[in-house]
Amino acid sequence: MRSIVVGFLVAAALPLVACHKPHKYETRVELTRLSVARKDDQGKPLATDVEFTYVECPGSQSEVVRGGKEFSECLAKHKIGDKLKVRLEHKRDPEGFFGYEVLEMEGCARPADPDDDASFKTVRDCADWTVNGAPVGFECSYGEKKELVKKCPWFATH
Repeated sequence: MRSIVVGFLVAAALPLVACHKPHKYETRVELTRLSVARKDDQGKPLATDVEFTYVECPGSQSEVVRGGKEFSECLAKHKIGDKLKVRLEHKRDPEGFFGYEVLEMEGCARPADPDDDASFKTVRDCADWTVNGAPVGFECSYGEKKELVKKCPWFATH
């Protein structure tokens, strides 16, 4: 009887562990910086850092990704300010959190590199900061927001 109960509990818990399958998304971004990170002996790019903002998402989401030689050569035809189509994959990481990878930018494939320390994301919502009716600057809140995740679900971390 006990083994039946344990078997039932394991079978019932299995869907909870494996419930999230990777999802792929497409969106548009604005290119804000292209910077060659490494060159070969002939001066051709071996790695490029690409900075962009998510134009279809609320708030101010910016990201820097690094890509290899083929990615660098493919993106060289674009300039700052170009709006590019981006393909993303949202999935669970080994620690159990959700994250996403940029797989492609405007037809330029970017294989995910698990050892990439150069890429990073900044997810924030900024607004004017007013004191006694006078604008004195701006303030930003960082982290996941319901409005952001509703419009751009790949930013969900839970």
